[in-house]
This record gives sequence, structure tokens and C-alpha cells, in this order.
Amino acid sequence: MPKPKMNLRILNESILRRFDQIESYQSETGHHRENARVDFNYAIPRLDLHADAKLTREAKPSTEDPRLGLHQDITPTLTHRVSCKDGDIWLAGSALLCSCPDCNAPMTIRVWLGLADCWRCQTSISLTEEQIHAVNQLTKKSDTNRRPAQLSTPKPANQAIAATPLAARLRVSSTGSAPVAHWSEGELESLSRTSSIAKFVRGGFVGTPAWLVSLILHVIIILIMGLIVFSDQPPPHPTITLSSSLSSDDRIGGLVQFQNLANELQDDFKMASEMTKGENELRQFLEQANRDAQSLQVDPLPVAPLKDIQRVKQNITTNPEQRMSFEARDPRIRSEIVRKEGGTTLTEAAVARGLRWLVSVQNSDGGWSLEDYANHKKPNNSSDVMGTSLALLPLLGAGQTHEFGAYKSNVAAGLAWLIKRQKTNGDLRAGFSGNAGMYAHGQAAIVLCEAYAMTGDQAFQQPAQNAIRFIESAQHSKGGWRYQPGQPGDTSVFGWQMMALQSAQTPNIQLEIDPSTLKLADYFLDQVSAPASFARRRNKQLPTGSAYAYLPGKPATPAMTAEAILCRMYLGWKKDDPRLSVAVKWLIDDHFPNKQNPNLYYWYYGTQVMHHYGGHSWELWNRKMRELLISTQHTRGSNAGSWEPGKFEWGTKGGRIYTTALAVCTLEVYYRHLPLFNPIELNSEDK
Repeated sequence: MPKPKMNLRILNESILRRFDQIESYQSETGHHRENARVDFNYAIPRLDLHADAKLTREAKPSTEDPRLGLHQDITPTLTHRVSCKDGDIWLAGSALLCSCPDCNAPMTIRVWLGLADCWRCQTSISLTEEQIHAVNQLTKKSDTNRRPAQLSTPKPANQAIAATPLAARLRVSSTGSAPVAHWSEGELESLSRTSSIAKFVRGGFVGTPAWLVSLILHVIIILIMGLIVFSDQPPPHPTITLSSSLSSDDRIGGLVQFQNLANELQDDFKMASEMTKGENELRQFLEQANRDAQSLQVDPLPVAPLKDIQRVKQNITTNPEQRMSFEARDPRIRSEIVRKEGGTTLTEAAVARGLRWLVSVQNSDGGWSLEDYANHKKPNNSSDVMGTSLALLPLLGAGQTHEFGAYKSNVAAGLAWLIKRQKTNGDLRAGFSGNAGMYAHGQAAIVLCEAYAMTGDQAFQQPAQNAIRFIESAQHSKGGWRYQPGQPGDTSVFGWQMMALQSAQTPNIQLEIDPSTLKLADYFLDQVSAPASFARRRNKQLPTGSAYAYLPGKPATPAMTAEAILCRMYLGWKKDDPRLSVAVKWLIDDHFPNKQNPNLYYWYYGTQVMHHYGGHSWELWNRKMRELLISTQHTRGSNAGSWEPGKFEWGTKGGRIYTTALAVCTLEVYYRHLPLFNPIELNSEDK
């Protein structure tokens, strides 16, 4: 291996500085020169570390000073050298040297760290195990009793150095070599261990990114600060001083109650903060939301008066037969119900904006167009039964009827359009003869039944009854409904017909329903109930009846399960049915609403299931559902208040009216249908 090159000039300068610090030095022959001093008129000596060459100098014109003695060979100061694969190690007096691998300059080794730093190129190296072993070899050659030389206080280079014999503090080794510093055996082992540890620690820090080191340190500091507890002893009992006379004495008052109204608005503030920038915009956003929410609760010119408020509350809270009615949609009590059931100002504002957009795209003939809503301003733009029914469902859900509400004229025009298109046999498909035919009829039948139940207007009695009879006649012999009357059923079309039948059972309208229709419907659900082998939850089989498929014999899906479970509830299942609790848990654990799977159809049915079921499952679902729907509603432009079809599964096929109608109906869940298993308690005072 070639010998490393060293910068001789720098090494000579280092040696001269050491001579300047030492009071006297021992020459090769052992003779002591008194009053020695450094004369800088002489050229700097040069050392050849590759051979045993003599110390030479370039003579200058001036006369040599015999007192200096630097013409002598001081190479013996480099007393020992050990060759290593990664670079040789030299012992020069008390200094251990190696060469820089980049620029070949000499580097002093810091033994306790096992490091060497280059003064020229700033390179830093760590000694290998072989080099550390070489250090130990060099130090062991010295006298076992030798101690490091004591250096006197440095003096200027041009002044004489006191000629104290160096031999008084440095002994010559047995080989006659120059003096070296000494480490004992114990010190050598300690240095070796320390070098290894230091090398390991240094390697860990060098190999770790600076940001990670900073992060670790900050985390440690934060944890330490978190352990510091400042205890403040609150007063044992809060007091309030009320007096009609001036006095400095406190008097014990009545019961003190604390109410933090901000907690009720916490979710609204959090969501509004994420949707706005700055305090002013946030305040304006919340003020506008409050105005939008209140806009649905007033009607200065109603066509007919509302029911007595006390009777409405009694029907909701104490009359079991009215539990399935639509009394909770009454605008006078909706705010209280929204607060009790988990809604917020932002959910009501989103409902108001959604309805505002739906009304804005109504055609001049009173209906809505599912696909051509953008051409609503054209006088000849044609309406269709599905677009009209989907638009009327959320309007009725918010308590807007043809007799009361800010949009009563829009509702009246839409209802009139539907009735005009109904056939004498009750068929409301009105041209929808394809796959959407029975979907459209089921939705229109729900609208007519709800309008009749909410107002009691006899003009809707016969149209609603005819629509129900058409559903009964279209039922398949095995209990289902599909695209065309009489076809074997699927769960999706089935759900809309069942909701129409459920609306027809509202106690105050007395529409006739054949009991066999409901019995066959229950039988159909047994057929689409997925076997245990088809529905698995974390490798555990679900019992039959807890999950449902689109068609008999197919795998279960969350959307069909939610739709079928809702129908089971209306057909008489109780909350303590184990199949119901397993289904709810499966939907919560494995199919919780999220942005990655935006299935609005599933959310629509799942939200109703969770609201009826109640408890912790409803709280979890409701919080996530309202966050997703509020955050995805358009807030600007011509489509403000609607929901983008392309963001939801099946949205592009249904269109913007479809997605907006389902989203608004989902946000109306707090009052659109009263919960089946959890009675609502209302304030008995008049509003």
C-alpha cells in the first residue's frame, strides 16, 4: 500500500509551535543548549516522513546562528509508525498523527473520541478498529511510568525560552527514541472502550437527519413540560352576590347552575372555521347560516292555519299511534327537535340552501326535469315524474306544503303536475317505462301520501289511494318489485315501494292496504337475506337476516343491507332483535361513511337506520354524515346549494337533482321521520 503523503510545511510549523511552548528540549546526543531561541531568519525545516531523511533547510544569505541547532536531524521526534490499511499512525512526542485521506495534511488524533479532524479541508474521520489497535501499540512502547509532559505558559516566539532540561520531565525510551506521552494499561483499555462508544454515538448522530434529531429533542421537552402540573385550588363552592342594598358582606345565594352554550355550537364553529378564512368571514358565514336556517320556519301568508301546537307535541311525545306520523316537521318545533336529535345550525342551513337550488330549477309547468334542469328557463322545457318526485320529497320533508311555507306555491305546482300525469289505475310512471319506471312510481306515491298526511287535504286522498293500489298490483308473487310490474323483485326497487306503503299507514289518513302485501314483502326480504357464507365481518360469519343482497343468492352489500333493515324496522322488528344489532354493528365497523367511498344512496338509508336505532351508533354515524354532506355542498355559483353528481357513486346516472334531493333528505333525518325506538321529549310550553 502506498505511503500517505503529508503536508510537510504545516507539520513543521506545528513542531515549531511546540518548541516555542517547551522551555527546553533534549537533543539527539543528550547535550543541553541553554538560552535557545527561535530565529525566523532561517527557512522553515522540511520533514520527509516517507524515509529516514535528515532535517534540511534552505540557507538564506544571512549568517547561521549556532545557537538555534535546527539544522540537526529531529526526525526522531516521530519515534514510531504503525502501518494500517486505512492509513498509518505516527507518534510524534505526545501527539498521535495520521494523514487526511482527502488532502494528505497531518491530523492530530483525539484518542478519547476515536476521531481526527483536518484543519485544511474540514474532513472528519473515525478511526477503524485496526487504527485504534495501532494507537494502543504506540503508547505501550513508552515507559510504563511515564506521564504527559507539563507545558509552560506560552511565550512570544521572538523571545528566549528558559532552558530547563526537558529530561527532567520527559524520559527517553529504552530504544533511545524521542520522548512520548504515556498511558497505563487501564487507561488504554478505557480509551479503547470510550473510542468505540464515541464512534457509535457519533455514527448515530451523523447518520440521523437533522430534522429527526430536532423532532426527538422537542418531543422530549414537550413531554417533560407536560409532566409539570400547576395546581390551582378552585373555590369549594361558587358564589354570587345579589343584594338590593350596598354591603361588603357576601351572602349565600340559591343553587348556581352553569350552562355553556358554546358547546352546542362547537361542531358548527369547527366546520365553519374549516370552510372560511379569517374571523370576519367566519362571523359572516355563521350569521348567514342562521338566516338560512330560519327562513324555512316562517310564512307570513299561510293558506291554512297550522294545527294546535299542544296537540302536535302530544302526538309526538305521548300518543304511540302518532309516532310514525310527520308531526315533527312542524316548523314551530323543528328547532327544538333538531337540537335534541343531533342537528346543528349548519345542517339546517344546508337544507335551506339545497331547497333554494331545487326551487330555482323548477320548470314553468310546475314539474322538474331530471336531466334537463339547466334549461328550466325555457317555457317548453319538459318535466318528468322522477325529477318532480325527487324535488318534492325534501320540500315536504322540511315542512313545506301547498298550504304553508316559503315554497308553498312551488309545492302546489309540483303536486298538481304529478296528479295530472297519474292514470286511472294509479300508475304514476308517466312515460318512464324502462328500468326507472317503478322507481319513479314509488317516489311519486310517497309524495302523494305525505302531502295528504301532512295537510289532511282530501284532494290527495284518492290519488294517494290509487298509487298504493298500483303498487299492490305490481308486486311479484314472491313479494318483490322491480323495473316493470310483476317482475321478480330486487331490494333497491323494493325499498321505495315499501316506504310508500309505510307512508300510507300514517294513522290520520286511513288509506287501505292489503295485509297480504306486507306479508309477501317480509317473505321477499327472507329471500334476499344473504346466507352466513356470503356476509363476513373480520372473518366472523354474520347470522342470516343481518345482511342483505340486491338479488336472491348474491353477496350482501352495505347499501342493500341498510335499505332492507329499514324495511324490517317498519315491518315490525324490535330494537332488541339480535339480527338488527349485528347489522348495525357491521355497518358501523366495516362500512362507516367516508370520502373514499361516497355512496349517497347508502348514506340515505343508513342514516335512517341509525336514527331509529339510536344510541352510540347513531351519534358516531350522525357526526360523520353531517360533516361529509355539509363539506361537499356547493356554496358558490349557479349551482350553489346543490351536490356535485360526479363526486358520488351512481351520481352521474341520477344527476344533480337526484344527489341534491338525497343529500337534503339525509340532513332532514332529525325530523323527517320520528324515531321508532326512542321517544322525543319536548318542552310543554307554548312556542
